[in-house]
Amino acid sequence: MYKLLCIFDTLISFKIKIMKNITIRNFALLLAVMFAFASCASTRVAKDPHAQYMGEWEYVVEELPVDIDGTLVLSKEEGVIKAVLVNPMGDLEIEGTTIEDGVLKAEFDAQGNLVELEGTFDGDSYNGYLIVQDTEFVMTAKRVK
Repeated sequence: MYKLLCIFDTLISFKIKIMKNITIRNFALLLAVMFAFASCASTRVAKDPHAQYMGEWEYVVEELPVDIDGTLVLSKEEGVIKAVLVNPMGDLEIEGTTIEDGVLKAEFDAQGNLVELEGTFDGDSYNGYLIVQDTEFVMTAKRVK
């Protein structure tokens, strides 16, 4: 009977050691997976140089008979920058928007006129111009928080 109890105790202690090893292994695996996901997420953000410019920007176009204001919405879909000027007159989607080294450039047609949009981001502000028929109109914007 004593030998049977010793064998039983040995089996129980062996089972506890195995369970501890499995728990430690599972914990180590969980940490490895977490670090892998964390590194993937940080490299994905680092690879997208445009992420800092995406979002909503409240803008004002000055030096017109009446200042025009609204919201510039910048987003990125399938690697392409999308820009939409939202104002009381309606939404205007802008094709071919680029941002390089903090400089936004775009061209669009507004009622038969070619309009060029060009300006520079500086943190949470944007300063630039709307150019229509060789006339520049100052455009400023602030990031909507």
